[in-house]
Amino acid sequence: MDAIAIASNVSKQTVYNHYGSKEDLFASMIRSSCREILKVLQSAAPKGDPQSLLRLVGEHFLEMALDPAKIALRRVLLAEISRFPELGQIYYRSGPAYLRQFLAEYLAEQNANGTLDVADPSLMADQFIGMLAACSQKAELGIQPVMDESARRRYIDHAVDLIISASQPAHLGETSREAHHA
Repeated sequence: MDAIAIASNVSKQTVYNHYGSKEDLFASMIRSSCREILKVLQSAAPKGDPQSLLRLVGEHFLEMALDPAKIALRRVLLAEISRFPELGQIYYRSGPAYLRQFLAEYLAEQNANGTLDVADPSLMADQFIGMLAACSQKAELGIQPVMDESARRRYIDHAVDLIISASQPAHLGETSREAHHA
């Protein structure tokens, strides 16, 4: 809190008055980062097809997840969770839960429209995010350096293709197969 007060050129008490606690400040930081991504996704959702939107989600997710400062934050978070278990809840509720909810709602809409066939939108959202999260996990553990743009694109494209293939409505699948065999 001292460092934040100094960087903001305000008193520590002003920081506490504004945020209330370190936990509230932490949650605000996570929400702020997630809010920017959600604005972009929400504006793109009505205009784009599922493949384009999923690619956009993947790009923004990996951009955020592979940012060295975010990797450092998650490393600290993981180290502190055993002492402060509430930090994990705060982090999840303030950031990842919003993205998962947005994606689950979008997949549910696509299911209702007949564009995709998604039996469990929440599960599909978790699985898509899980595929992408594997990249950041390797970077967090120091197993693999942060991916270059080409590798990220390949990874995102593959995850999107898996989700789209698994969610293709039967009537669209038949049309695609008929065209492929013609």
